[in-house]
Amino acid sequence: MMAKAMGEPSRARILVALMDARAWTATELAGCAGISKGTATTHLNHLVDVGLLDEVRQGRHRYVRLKNQGVADAVEALVRLSPSSGPEFPSTYRGRRHQHELQRARTCYQHLAGVLGVNLCVLWQSEGFISSGWELTAQGFAWAESIGLRLPTKPPRPLVRPCLDWTERLDHAAGVLPELFTGHALSSGWLKRGSHPRSVVLTELGAGQLAGFGLADALGAGIGADL
Repeated sequence: MMAKAMGEPSRARILVALMDARAWTATELAGCAGISKGTATTHLNHLVDVGLLDEVRQGRHRYVRLKNQGVADAVEALVRLSPSSGPEFPSTYRGRRHQHELQRARTCYQHLAGVLGVNLCVLWQSEGFISSGWELTAQGFAWAESIGLRLPTKPPRPLVRPCLDWTERLDHAAGVLPELFTGHALSSGWLKRGSHPRSVVLTELGAGQLAGFGLADALGAGIGADL
């Protein structure tokens, strides 16, 4: 039942938008999916009923978000299985822009994905922050501390783990460290939200910070001059 609910194209686009881990309204999600608000509401009701989404009500406003990390993992896994590298977006200017931004840089629930996420993962590995066995090294701990990330001493989940990127078909880094880094980058203004709820854009400040951390090559081929 859940797989069928996720497989409908408009619902798939809605679920992809909600992979930024935030709560959104039917109107906002209708714009992402290229459908009317009424159609979006019908889809959202179904996704709530089958247990994929939670709804939050504040006064007259209704917001929805992914149920939990397990749902996020399932959405990402199904998208990776798509032969077209993810759900097709409407062939409008907005749809093309969304698809382009998502490939360049996006959030995968709470960590970075797309070209930027993959490049950062490669650099963390080349700098010795992540071992070949996907363990955070002493250098990695020291680097995280140097930029103000406070890692838990007894993390409930892996500090770092591989997550196959559905556009790049290479691993990006998931886990506690990448999540903390993404949150820090957004709150510090290194990243800003793009035109799609899930897309992010690297700012001039962020580019300078990455260069200062020895991660300038994260701006490599495929990112684009305005990212």
